[in-house]
Order: sequence, then C-alpha cells, then structure tokens
Amino acid sequence: MSWRGGTSSRGFVLVNALVLVAALAGIAVLLLSRAEAARVRQLEIQTSAQLGLYLDAFESLALTLLSSDRAGAPVDHLGESWAQADYDVQLDRGRVTGQITDLQSRFNINWLSNQNDTLAEEGFARLTARLGILPQAADAISGFLGPGGPDNATPYARLNPPIRPVGGPVLILDQLATIVQLSARDLDRLRPFIAALPGGSKLNVNTASATVLQSLIPGLSAALADRLVQLRSITPFTSGGEFVERLTEFGGVALTEDLDPARLDAGSKWFEVRMQADLDGRQRGRVAVLERRPLPEPVRVAYRRDIVE
Repeated sequence: MSWRGGTSSRGFVLVNALVLVAALAGIAVLLLSRAEAARVRQLEIQTSAQLGLYLDAFESLALTLLSSDRAGAPVDHLGESWAQADYDVQLDRGRVTGQITDLQSRFNINWLSNQNDTLAEEGFARLTARLGILPQAADAISGFLGPGGPDNATPYARLNPPIRPVGGPVLILDQLATIVQLSARDLDRLRPFIAALPGGSKLNVNTASATVLQSLIPGLSAALADRLVQLRSITPFTSGGEFVERLTEFGGVALTEDLDPARLDAGSKWFEVRMQADLDGRQRGRVAVLERRPLPEPVRVAYRRDIVE
C-alpha cells in the first residue's frame, strides 16, 4: 500500500513539475516575443531617424547650392548647378535621390486671387485649355481663389466633413483638391505647370516652359516659343525687359500688347526641393519650399512636408 502511495505522490510531483516547466516556457516565450518586438521597434525608430538624416542632408545640399548661386549675377537659368542637381546617390544600405525646381517657372495660381487681374484670368484659361481641362473646372479654381470664395458654396456644405471656402491665396497646391468640380486627374495635369506663391511673385522667363510662356503671351506660337527657349539656352535673358525686346523683334509688337512686362523677370527666389530616401526597404519622401532672400539673409526653408511610404 505504501508503494502505491509513493507512486501516486511521485506522479503528482511530476505533473506539477511539468506544469511549472510549461508555465516557465510560456513566460520565456512571452519575454522573448516582447524582446523581439522591442528590438523591431528600436530598429524601426533607428531606420526612421536615419531616413530623416538622409533627407536633411539633401536639403542642406540644396540650401548650399542656392546660397552659392546667389553670389553670382541675379539671373537664374537651367544651365546653373542648382537646376542640374538631379542626384541619385548610393548609400551603404540604401540611396537618396532629389532635385531642385524653380517654382517661378510656373503659372502662379495665386495671381487668380486678385479679381482685377484679368490678364492672369485669361492666361489661366489658355493654360487649362492647352492641357485639355474643361472650362468649368478652370472657372471653379478661379472662383475658389477669388475674394470671398465660390459664388455657390452649397456643394462644399454637402461634403463630409463640410467646408466653407473663404477665397484668397493658397499655401500649397493640395488645397485645390477640395474644389468639388476639379477632378484628381485634372489637378495632376496642372501640377507641373502651376505653383502657389505670393501674389507679387514674377515668372522667370529663363526657366518657364514653352507651355507656360504661351499661356501668358496671347498669340505666341509654338514655333516662336520654342525659338525663345532655344535662344535662352545659349544666352539667358538678363531681365524681363530684354525678353520683351526679343519677343518684339521675333514676333512683332502685337504680341506684347496684352502682356504685362512687370510680371516677368530673369531671376527667382522661390524653389521646390523634392527628395526621397531609401533604407532597408523603407522609404520616406520630402517636399520643401525654399525662399532665397537678398543678402545678407540666408536661404530659408519656407515649409517642408515629409511623406512616409
């Protein structure tokens, strides 16, 4: 009888030991899982920080290029170092790419916030027509930016959540995405040709595309626009006045009758930097707008927006 009792006791102890081992094993797995999760989180934090440093480095390069260029003549053209800064740099575990664009090479959408600027309205109508955008969409953009906002705000009140457009200039082009009558496709068509800048900003005739030049100059043919672009690639214009003189020589006085020479310039102060960093399969992008102010003020970042992918 004692033998059987001893066997039962040993069996009970063995079961308890197995339960304890199982419990300890479970705790060990839990601790290891938490440790692994903590390691992964730490790695993600480090990778994110490293991606940010890569973007900071390219942004600093852009600031340096624009600062160095400012020391020369007050003329900006596509042959300068900042315009050719289309970098693709291989790194230890990734890469960083980026480029600088002159925002004053584009139609300034905030010109439309001035209801008395009929030349800008007409120029924008030509630009949108050339890009295949319906007049209703173009009118909706003008109304959205005009004083007081669109005449009919009912479609905006029906949005979820509803908004109340108040009109006036926009800071970034993404704000135009809220325009009810403007499709995402049409906005994407417009983006390479428009910018959101202070209303007093001028168009740089040395960097503007033939499409933008034709929008601001009524009657400018594609052939003459291409000729002007080819001419400036050899000898950049030194001022907006010189551009108008050449335009008069090539196309006659009629082309300048509906042109506002005060809107033209040969230099720029607003630039966009687009960059992307890749590291171990992770990506992060950034868009920064830089303002190059007169000396002795430094080039500054007006705003930046990171894009995590």
